[in-house]
Amino acid sequence: MSKTHQDKPGTAFISYVPGPIALRLISKIHTAIYQMSNGRLSHRLDGLDILLLTTRGRRSGKLYQTPMPYFEHPDGYLLIASNAGSASNPGWFYNLLDHPDISIQVGSEKRKAIASVLNEKNQRVWWQQLINLQPRYAEYQQTTKRVIPIVLLKKKALDERI
Repeated sequence: MSKTHQDKPGTAFISYVPGPIALRLISKIHTAIYQMSNGRLSHRLDGLDILLLTTRGRRSGKLYQTPMPYFEHPDGYLLIASNAGSASNPGWFYNLLDHPDISIQVGSEKRKAIASVLNEKNQRVWWQQLINLQPRYAEYQQTTKRVIPIVLLKKKALDERI
């Protein structure tokens, strides 16, 4: 008997994914709580560690903050540009392609980082590891034709903190 996503840890939420408007509102509230508590609150949600990603808009030039699930990597952190399985990549992904120098807040620590998309080989290796940790991303991949990119946020030296 095959298991459904409901039977796998960390995937029961998949029966409801907020729409774009609700997601923007949730993101704004989450960001405000994270900032006001200096990362003490909202740093973990639905079984995922969360960081605040600050990118520069590729067209507007404005700074945007986005709460993002992340995974540890020897050089920093990995983000999955799943956009909940949508047909297109999330806006933050396009922003960091144009402006890879970004800022992050992980808990109370704020620092600069440089973003890069994993190459095809590293993507395959890390994808398997990440979906073993969080099977929800395999579900997202099944709902879209695009390959969901993985982004490495390479931490800059401590003297380059914000």
